[in-house]
Amino acid sequence: MIGTLALAALLTSSCMDNFLDRNPYGSIDETTFFTQPEHANLAAMACYSKLAKQNNHWADAQLELGMTGDFSPAGFKDASVFYLGTFNPNESNVVLGAWECAYEGIAVCNKNIEGVTGMSSELLDDATRNQYLAEMRFIRAYWYFRLIQLYGDVPMRSASVEDPTDASQVQLGATPKETILSDMIVPDLEFAAEWLPESWDTDYMHRATKGTAYAYLCEVYLYMKDYDNAILAGEQVESRDYALEEDPGCVLRVDKEDSKEIIFSVGIANGNGSYREFYFGTIEDTGEFGRIMRGDTYSGDYFYPSEGFVNCFQAIDGSDYLTSSYYTDVRNDQWMNRDPRFDATFFTPQDDVTTTTGVEMKWQQSWLVNTQTGYDIQKRGVWYGNDNWNFRVDFHLMRLPRVYLHMAEAYALKSNPDYAKCSEYVEKVRSRARNFALANRDKYVPAGLTDAEVLPPFTINSQESAMTAIDYESRVEFFTEDCIRYYDLKRWGKLQDVWPVTVGGTWEDRLLDLPYPASELSANHALTQHSGWGS
Repeated sequence: MIGTLALAALLTSSCMDNFLDRNPYGSIDETTFFTQPEHANLAAMACYSKLAKQNNHWADAQLELGMTGDFSPAGFKDASVFYLGTFNPNESNVVLGAWECAYEGIAVCNKNIEGVTGMSSELLDDATRNQYLAEMRFIRAYWYFRLIQLYGDVPMRSASVEDPTDASQVQLGATPKETILSDMIVPDLEFAAEWLPESWDTDYMHRATKGTAYAYLCEVYLYMKDYDNAILAGEQVESRDYALEEDPGCVLRVDKEDSKEIIFSVGIANGNGSYREFYFGTIEDTGEFGRIMRGDTYSGDYFYPSEGFVNCFQAIDGSDYLTSSYYTDVRNDQWMNRDPRFDATFFTPQDDVTTTTGVEMKWQQSWLVNTQTGYDIQKRGVWYGNDNWNFRVDFHLMRLPRVYLHMAEAYALKSNPDYAKCSEYVEKVRSRARNFALANRDKYVPAGLTDAEVLPPFTINSQESAMTAIDYESRVEFFTEDCIRYYDLKRWGKLQDVWPVTVGGTWEDRLLDLPYPASELSANHALTQHSGWGS
């Protein structure tokens, strides 16, 4: 069976750093697995493994990011169809890839949930069983939430396929996303919040915790427009031991993967087989000085930020940069006097770099790859820093600022909006950037600007002003991180306003959700394609 084969394969690989260096139980099959207490732990960890791959692109690039208008079509060629909205149901990297990865992950979860549930009380006490089930149900909820955010209504499968030849088991139509939320995602996350531990030993730092479950409950309730419950879930996250890093440029670095800011991430093991290339970066070979950033090695493709994204970063006084007195038409000087997250996002002459030969120097404009829009992306790139080029890069899926902004949104959109509380939570995010600028005045604050004038708080007194503030903070905080802005824009009904599609020159409503993969439609005759994408 597919689920069993997937389980056996996963159990022979490492799903997290140092998790499964070896298989101590020899051959694993339906007769030998779920027969030892340790098998429940292995089954739970196997569910994490699928999270390391979110689509089928060979470089693990998150091509969905192109749909937000924050990347330039002049960059990574494989992503051009997503910038332009010209992908189709046969597109294998995202349309099929995201679908396959999610349902393969769900299949492993379902199989292992059933296996651990069936283990006898002599092998597992109820509390231990529920803890492992909580992990698997959390991951299943994660996959289903990702599916409905990308595709809308999708088939809901809550049990493993026992007989692939039985049409009633494999031929499933689309379940309304509202039903998936109420019957699967919320119950799974609530169970996870009840039974997951508060924390894990450092060797297992990537495993889900109660805080992780509550963070996703906050987002799911926000998506459902259940704002009061979103706030309650967010408060549960706040009550736990999370904290923001002082430097907004550090949170995605390989030496900060144990940061208290990170609520959930996928640990990627060291080694060539698990090396992650995001295609964000600048020139990698500086000649005599060594290498500084892992970028593309042979095709010359990089992700380039769009002009609109570069220009969206405010001036240091909080004004729109394009109308600010600090604005300059000189491309090479536009990094000056900006929100410090600009410097954290792009390579600028302010950046200290250490090459693979140990040379410490400032980043140089002559290393620029992106001459189209003038800035190379630093954030989430694979930083060298020593002579080992094969650094592991974790895949961060939920960070504390995300929860703060979700809570701000919930306070702004609830039936009796509380703009003071909304402002409070926006400030929890914005104040980090302000405080960092003030702590590094020589780099970020021009002479004559008072402390009160540095990235002043937003004035929030209406839903419009609240959403403007939340949009800005989310956009500059989470650039390059999975599909966060794409999810935001869809939730806000703003995707069509910013996605630079050129399908017939006008927006087409079919683009609001990804099409179902053509191969899935061929195999599953109970599923009907979204309107506008053909049969």
